[in-house]
Amino acid sequence: MTDRLGGYWLGARLDGGGRVIVREAYDESGVRYALGMPGLTAAGRGGEPDTERDRQPDSERSGELDTERDRQPDSERGGAADAAARARLAAAAEAAARVRSLSVAAVVAACLDGDPPYVVSEYIEGPTLRQVVDRHGPYAGDDLYRLAAATATALAAVHESGAVHGALTPDKVILGAQGPRLVGLGLWTGPAPPGGQGPALSAEPEPEHRPATDVHAWGRLLVFAAYGPIDRLGHGERLDRPLRGLVAAALHRDPERRPNARQLLLSLLDVPQSQQGSLLPPEPIDDPPLGARAEAVYLRLGPADQDLVPDVLLRLVGADSEGADTIMPVTREDLVAGRDADEIAAIDRVLEAYKKEGLITDHRPPGEPAAADRRPPGDRRKTDRRGAGEKGGAGTGAGADAGAGSGSGTGTDAGAGAGTGTGTGAVVITHAALLRAWPRLREWLDGERDGLAVHRDLARAARRWEAGGRREAELLQGEPLDRALAWAASGRRRMTLNMDEQTFLDAAMARGRRRSRRRWTVVAGLLPVVLLLGLWQTFWQRNDADGRLERAMAKVAASRAEALRPADPVTARKLSLAAWRLAPIPEARRALAAADAAVAVFTDPWAGPRSLHAISDDGARLAALEENTLRVYDLASGREVAKTAGPAQSVRAMAWSPDGRTLALVGVDRSYLWDTASPSVGPPFGRGLGAPGEQAAWFSPGGGLLFASARQSGERWAWDLRARRAAFVGEYAVVGPGDGMALVFAGKRSEIRQRGGAESGAAWLDRMPWEYTTFAPDGRRVAIAEESGIQIYGLDGAPTHDTRLRPSPGRLRFSADGRLLASTDSDAVRVWRLAENAGPDGGTRPDVSAESDVLIVERPVAATGVDRTAQAVFTADGRRLRVLTGRGIVLTIDLSPEPAPADHAAHVCSRYGELSSEEWTRHLPELPYRKTC
Repeated sequence: MTDRLGGYWLGARLDGGGRVIVREAYDESGVRYALGMPGLTAAGRGGEPDTERDRQPDSERSGELDTERDRQPDSERGGAADAAARARLAAAAEAAARVRSLSVAAVVAACLDGDPPYVVSEYIEGPTLRQVVDRHGPYAGDDLYRLAAATATALAAVHESGAVHGALTPDKVILGAQGPRLVGLGLWTGPAPPGGQGPALSAEPEPEHRPATDVHAWGRLLVFAAYGPIDRLGHGERLDRPLRGLVAAALHRDPERRPNARQLLLSLLDVPQSQQGSLLPPEPIDDPPLGARAEAVYLRLGPADQDLVPDVLLRLVGADSEGADTIMPVTREDLVAGRDADEIAAIDRVLEAYKKEGLITDHRPPGEPAAADRRPPGDRRKTDRRGAGEKGGAGTGAGADAGAGSGSGTGTDAGAGAGTGTGTGAVVITHAALLRAWPRLREWLDGERDGLAVHRDLARAARRWEAGGRREAELLQGEPLDRALAWAASGRRRMTLNMDEQTFLDAAMARGRRRSRRRWTVVAGLLPVVLLLGLWQTFWQRNDADGRLERAMAKVAASRAEALRPADPVTARKLSLAAWRLAPIPEARRALAAADAAVAVFTDPWAGPRSLHAISDDGARLAALEENTLRVYDLASGREVAKTAGPAQSVRAMAWSPDGRTLALVGVDRSYLWDTASPSVGPPFGRGLGAPGEQAAWFSPGGGLLFASARQSGERWAWDLRARRAAFVGEYAVVGPGDGMALVFAGKRSEIRQRGGAESGAAWLDRMPWEYTTFAPDGRRVAIAEESGIQIYGLDGAPTHDTRLRPSPGRLRFSADGRLLASTDSDAVRVWRLAENAGPDGGTRPDVSAESDVLIVERPVAATGVDRTAQAVFTADGRRLRVLTGRGIVLTIDLSPEPAPADHAAHVCSRYGELSSEEWTRHLPELPYRKTC
């Protein structure tokens, strides 16, 4: 079986060939992983990839899972070398499973006694270090320190867990949405390094398999990041003195004289640049899973074409010898047979759309010469984003955490011939993993699975009958005919009969009429038979059949409600009510009764993929920039309250002044202010942000300063709006309430600077991340989100709370009274009620805590993407939190939610109403609209 291994459905091949095969893999629920199959007895000789086979989809690889075995001579299989390699792999996988670090892709499963053995890891989205350097050039400055600290942190975690990576290269470092991640753990079996695995640097890779070798590889990694590949090394000194010394020590020829990973990390933490945030990819990550890609194609199709998608895809699903789902090729002729011209054109559009995305490909039988690689740009995306592979190939992937590089030359997402033309040959689903990775297809398949076998038999018999000259002996009769008629009458949900199949059934029934005159008065063609059978089943089995359908759809509706809840809690509540009305099953009950503090949602009706948004500090207004048009919305009413043209140049970031009257727009070269009471944007001033990536702008609490930063490039500036000049030049500063003081981050020379000029040392800030630091409203405390959790400090550096708040996701904001603290990242929001203690004057002292802080809200939100984080602000009365997330989506979260209602259905009806007919069609297109309130 080539489309599954253990409990994992295999997708695209990610590696670039060589000793380790890495495949994208999905479990039964559709979660994506990276599955690595390491070489064993071939260890000493590397092994070239079979590029012809790699270009084929799953259905055309007759034995890829036996690749490792097939590469080995019979004399080697099962021998001592194989046993030794398996023992090394078992030890490596066991040690890798013990590693617990956010900087390392976790090993989640391993099967070491199978053929082949495999290791399953997290799938990390993002480009490899090699790819980033190849495309954007070497790193410099603070970014090198961030990279060094992140990779040293990962190596320290690996070594302290008793593991060794063994193959640390630029292909094994992924720049993910949360920073660099080390991948490929648990796959290196040694003892000799894989051919061409290391980067081409002046220092040769070492053959031994121990922590000192990883440290040596770390040094080579930093040289590569600073200078690039050896064939185009940069000139001049690009490593400053502290980092240059550490790299030189790591590259020392004597392994005993190299520092260990923990020593490297501690040395780096003494350098302020290493603590200034995470190193993120230079451009947004574009590596959606199979299901998301398939859903995007589906949503781009017109309604008529969408109706045909399940019929087309379900005809491409077969069953293996054990009756399990698999993919099978079907000719275009079979797909369009018996269709009218409009349907044929629609099917061709569906096939073309899914071919462009690499999800369907032209089928090439094994052994047939391969055509030139015609993969379109959308298909190359998965493999082109990888770095160099194990054997000098095209590279590793962001998801190739399990080991080998993944290559754009040999990795296959669509396979050969996945061109955009429909052609006349057979087509096939490129990877069987799509059957589990795409929830919509999984639902269609679950609803039709019992009838698919009947339809396959019917379609096969109809083709045989047609090819044989329509001989009467080829017609169905007896029990097979009864099964086909029963399925045609009431067993179908998404499948349709084409004209050939209808003609075949009609002929079979005609033959039956000739043999039994009793049927002459009952049937007169296929359609009446189908109707009569449907009426019979409706009469005798109506309650049971309707009940099964409604229970199934209730489960689907409940699942869709849960998926929709992070981005649109209101529609999710109405959808869960619809599920409950369809059938009171446990899933519907849970969805309906699910506690959710989000009570309202606003969505910018003009939002697009390039829109920018900013929410005011009091949560009352939302600014939106789309296609050079600025709009302001009142979030309480949802009305547009202001509108004007944006500036001529591209805008990188926006921010509201603390009083909610002025909007700052930071462009590529200059910045602008817009008093929203005036009809136009003001003149340019100051500077802008030229670097792409995650960019942000914000005002100081007193409104006198405007800050802007580009995280990936490290560009950052502050502008004094009153003095009209730059401020905090070359410094990292966090300003306090009323602009009365600032924390200036400069390592051990950090200080607290008063507005009047007085300064006091604050060496305790030397390892703190400035971008995750915020003042409390009283100006006496600061909250800092560190890797180990959120801590609140007095200005003397002493913690004011006994325990840290965890987890520690990102941006922080206090409520106006300082009693609540919100934290947001790209896909979640959390709110804590901070503990207080009585002071000596009888009042409350928030500076010393004896009670416990309470997490009162923890909620997922719509993912905002790598280039932006969610923004959370408290309303003026402190009773609600508004969260800007996604593309112009603002959730309103009630911080003092009402008690759970006695009747959840009545509560949803009274407060939110029911699904409109338009909403029903969008979320439950399988069923006709029905009222639920």
